[in-house]
Amino acid sequence: MGTMKIGMPVKVKFDGQVEEIDSVNDAADFLQRWPVERRGHVYRSALNACSAAITAQVSESDAMKAFTGFARVTGILVTEGGAAMMPEAGAVQSRMPDPGRHVPK
Repeated sequence: MGTMKIGMPVKVKFDGQVEEIDSVNDAADFLQRWPVERRGHVYRSALNACSAAITAQVSESDAMKAFTGFARVTGILVTEGGAAMMPEAGAVQSRMPDPGRHVPK
């Protein structure tokens, strides 16, 4: 499990190069190369989903949805026109709470 090709590859652009991710193994390999300083909650969710799909604990489709979400949020997902999508304002969560928000102790 984890090596079956998916219907349509997910295209990502990183370090100036476009890569086609067409299996859960490809997605997991890509995530392993992701810069440590940029690894956050969305990264961990995508990596966990890929790992779970490789061990047949979740569907490959669900894992690829998680990877696609990671690519969209980080701004590396390539659209049909060939351009990387920029993350929407507010789509990437900050690690710091909003200054006006009450944080329980």
